Amino acid sequence: MNKLAIIALIIGYITIAFSLTVLIAPKFLRKVVDLFSIGSRIYAVGLLRLILGVLFLMLATQARFWGYIIALGLACSASGLFIFFIPLRRTKKFLQRLENLSNSTLRILAAIGFAIWGLLIYSILPAIPH
Repeated sequence: MNKLAIIALIIGYITIAFSLTVLIAPKFLRKVVDLFSIGSRIYAVGLLRLILGVLFLMLATQARFWGYIIALGLACSASGLFIFFIPLRRTKKFLQRLENLSNSTLRILAAIGFAIWGLLIYSILPAIPH
């Protein structure tokens, strides 16, 4: 059994659960943003995105939609690296703007995240032998 695919699926299911929670209660996203805007915790998010990007790139050859997984891996890796290169004050300013978005906008963003990760799960499922 492919352990990388299983890890990616678990992360995908957690992210889908997060998206559903934000669809139901957008305040949850605001609390998460508050949590990661304290000090330099945002760098943990950057590291996580970088690791996810590398994981997706390693899984791409086994996926149903390999081009999608490569694009997602490159986007995750680039955004993870980007967090380390922009000043912390600019990142916190962006997080403040995210917090100030309306509930409807947060729900739309959660629905987009749900669709992206749902397609990721659908694409990775063939990588797990039955």
